[in-house]
Amino acid sequence: METAVYNQETVNLLSTMSIKSVKRADAGEYHCRLSVSNKIIESDSIILEVEGLPTFTIQPSDVNVTRNTPFTLTCEAVGPPNPVTIKWLHKGERYAEHNESSITIEGVNASTQYSCEAHNEKGLTVSREAHINIKELPDKVSKVTVVKREANKLLISWTPGHDGFSPLSTCSITVRELLEPGSPTATHPTRVPPFQYEITNLKAMTWYNMSVSCTNEIGWSPPSVWVQSNTTEGVPSEAPQNLTVHVNNSMLMIRWEAPPPDKLNGILQRYDVTIKHGTRVNTINSITTEAAVTLQMFNTTYSVEVVACTRSGCGSKRSRYWLFVPDTELPVSPSSTPLPSRPNSAYIVLGVACSFCLLLILMFTAVWLHNRSYLQCLFGPADKLIPNVEYRPQRSYNRSAIEITLASLGISSELQGKLQDMMIVRNLLSIGKVLGEGEFGSVMEGHLKQPDGTSKKVAVKTMKLDNFSQREIEEFLNEAACMKDFHHPNVIRLLGVCLELVSGHFPKPMVILPFMKYGDLHSFLLRSRLSEDPVYLPTQILVKFMIDIAQGMEYLSGRNFLHRDLAARNCMLRDDMSVCVADFGLSKKIYSGDYYRQGRIAKMPVKWIAVESLADRVFTVKSDVWAFGVTMWEIVTRGMTPYPGVQNHEIYDYLFEGNRLKQPNDCLDELYDIMLSCWSADPVDRPDFTQVRKRLENLAGKLPTVSSKKDIIYINTSFPEEEEELRGEAAAEGPVLTSTPSCSRQSTDTSVVTADVHKSTDAEDDRYVVVISSGDHEARSTVDTVDTPLLNHRLLEQDSEETVRDVTATQQTSSDTTRLL
Repeated sequence: METAVYNQETVNLLSTMSIKSVKRADAGEYHCRLSVSNKIIESDSIILEVEGLPTFTIQPSDVNVTRNTPFTLTCEAVGPPNPVTIKWLHKGERYAEHNESSITIEGVNASTQYSCEAHNEKGLTVSREAHINIKELPDKVSKVTVVKREANKLLISWTPGHDGFSPLSTCSITVRELLEPGSPTATHPTRVPPFQYEITNLKAMTWYNMSVSCTNEIGWSPPSVWVQSNTTEGVPSEAPQNLTVHVNNSMLMIRWEAPPPDKLNGILQRYDVTIKHGTRVNTINSITTEAAVTLQMFNTTYSVEVVACTRSGCGSKRSRYWLFVPDTELPVSPSSTPLPSRPNSAYIVLGVACSFCLLLILMFTAVWLHNRSYLQCLFGPADKLIPNVEYRPQRSYNRSAIEITLASLGISSELQGKLQDMMIVRNLLSIGKVLGEGEFGSVMEGHLKQPDGTSKKVAVKTMKLDNFSQREIEEFLNEAACMKDFHHPNVIRLLGVCLELVSGHFPKPMVILPFMKYGDLHSFLLRSRLSEDPVYLPTQILVKFMIDIAQGMEYLSGRNFLHRDLAARNCMLRDDMSVCVADFGLSKKIYSGDYYRQGRIAKMPVKWIAVESLADRVFTVKSDVWAFGVTMWEIVTRGMTPYPGVQNHEIYDYLFEGNRLKQPNDCLDELYDIMLSCWSADPVDRPDFTQVRKRLENLAGKLPTVSSKKDIIYINTSFPEEEEELRGEAAAEGPVLTSTPSCSRQSTDTSVVTADVHKSTDAEDDRYVVVISSGDHEARSTVDTVDTPLLNHRLLEQDSEETVRDVTATQQTSSDTTRLL
């Protein structure tokens, strides 16, 4: 800006603003403002309209349709200048005289393309080409692979072919024995994804032919090529039959029959024969169906067990036989008690034994009295003696390690009785890596040795004893005792409890649970949304997760069990993608991420707790229903934290005022209505889990078989330039200073600025000619001075080659001003 002073009272200012590359976002209302002696002088409004080719707000999108089925396409565009006319093209050719923004096509027989043109007085713009795909049968499945082989099952996976522009819903696995021409063919349907299936109830060491075919809404794909694989050798599933035992002189003769051939599950290697009498156990091996054992004692009962073994191990089922062997003078009877014939011999033996015991007692008493008298003579009374005696019994009876450690925990005898049959010896459990760790405990990977010698992967929960009192340890184990009675596919079951002796501490309790490959539901949802390779989870799968949880909670509530901590993080995902409810009150003590501390260890998951429970700490089945509604919200949002922006200590007031979680963008209205019913302020108005499950199942029945991400069309109705302008508004605002531009109130007198678009050969060199209409020049000349540029003070510091240039002039003509930008 340049200033010319003609006298001490007159100063003329001329300021010019140039826009080098006009964008649609530059359109709008402009003002000039000048501050003189703390007095603000503002110019009339200048309206800038940027005219050019039409811009599309909605373009035709790709559509997958059934053959000869009507469908609709939409195309919308805006100016200025307006009006804008839409014309449709079919394969680049004008499509009749349809000028509407939406057209309905009666149907097509083959894949084709449609596009549209937007016309205004400046020219035309052509939209993208929308591809119309015809739904057809899916392509053949490929890469059918056997992932895991076991004695009676095979795990196979496959890669689906092209879905024929319609999502795959079900795959069918056809299985038949390879070497048995007349064997029946079995068909195993399964929902997909995932594209894998475990074929069960197979014969051991048998070859099978397998083929896979998948279907969409049109029909089935051609079957895949046959894949051959065989099951491994297993252990016998039946015990040896017709076990007989008899005595021949001083030998115990044992005979049996082999298990049925189809129950051996492998090649028979041997039989293990176990003979027990009293506390003695003797095990011998036999490769035939008979064995002979020398009798070591008479007048006692023998127990005989026989089990068949293959190279994979011995069967779990055993044949048992009990036989009482009397004295040699008595006949042998296969019974647990001796016959009453000729009892005199038994009486004689019993009398001799009692006499011998009585004689030993008398001798021991005499020796003890003699030694006591001798010691009193030497050292005084016996009660003053300090004996220095070390006892080393060679074979003294002692309680089991399990009894000792349970008692040392200080837990009640009732709880000890509940846990006794669930205790697992520590040397059967090996601990691996840590799967997760919190403030009060951790979950580790483990391997539990099975009776047949195999190892099973498990999850092991432990407590950090430094942070727990004895009462809380009892609560931890009491929850585990409750879990052992649960038998439901959607409720995690307890495998056992193990105690580990730790130096300087109480025995460390460990709860053993099934290992879940996919982990907890919350982490799975987060990975599906935020991982480097995100996975789209359709609504049908999310609703299935909810139904599984509702079924599990229905089972628990039917047994009068309150969960108190239902959340996605406390639900586990099985290998077959079914959900089971877990952490029955245990996580309340173990984990700390989502809890609000109210005293020592008293952490509460406040964002999942019902409003009445926050007030009085009373939990009911209906408070679990509230938490289920929050869990539904977590599932729909793919693992988002409830009540974003609301702190834990603000939750009660937030809910008490009637606020609830907002409906997610892609959440069905009917699904959100179920959530709202779970969050009724009065617990009586909330449904029970049976009602919730039925509503979810009805909703699932209304949904299509699967959902595809292609069905969702995202429409952005704003211009990129406008979004940049909105983001820059906050940064552009600042204090009003002298010679600093700003937008102001709308003036009653306005000027209109238009811009004509001139296309050049260079795609990057579009030029606009701005024409400023003079309007009422006299009205504008009433302003004594001209305002400063419409830029902030930071831009004023740039050099003269920037977009603001100030030019001094003594007067302004009344003619229109035209500038080439």
